[in-house]
Amino acid sequence: MRDVTTSAATDEGTTAIGPWRDPEQTEKPPPGFEEFFREAWPGAVRLAAFLTQDRTAAEEIAQDALAQMYSAWGEAARPHAYLRTAIVNRSHNWRRHAGVHRAKLPLLATPATADLVVDDLADAVASLPFRQRAVVVLRYHAGLSETEIAEALGCRPGTVKSLASRALKRLEKEITR
Repeated sequence: MRDVTTSAATDEGTTAIGPWRDPEQTEKPPPGFEEFFREAWPGAVRLAAFLTQDRTAAEEIAQDALAQMYSAWGEAARPHAYLRTAIVNRSHNWRRHAGVHRAKLPLLATPATADLVVDDLADAVASLPFRQRAVVVLRYHAGLSETEIAEALGCRPGTVKSLASRALKRLEKEITR
């Protein structure tokens, strides 16, 4: 074992504190990733925005999912499907924690600082439970098949059908009111 107090630099570009890269060596992205990023970014943000109903959170979720893909680039057989699944999972996690934020927001916001935008369809979709909302967004916005949606949500195609049916019935009731 090395004495970390006396060893400042060691072999292979690491220090006693941890791995450090030479600042003059810039890491190039893996082949094909930049093109994938440019192509996937707008759709990734849009998907996350539909799922979270929050543009700022959507950008963070998309960025986190693409950063995860960057570190594992080349390992996923179907990168677009991998990205969709990562965004759905991260959006679900964000939604689970959003309840705490919603409970605390009235303590911070006053009526003068609250921005309200009326969009009946978006409000109706936002009121759906997460899995129903995910099915509606993935089917009608992203144009995915039931099998692809089932893969992204980690369930069976029959579950996707029932979630879609329930979501559409609920949306119909909400919109016709």
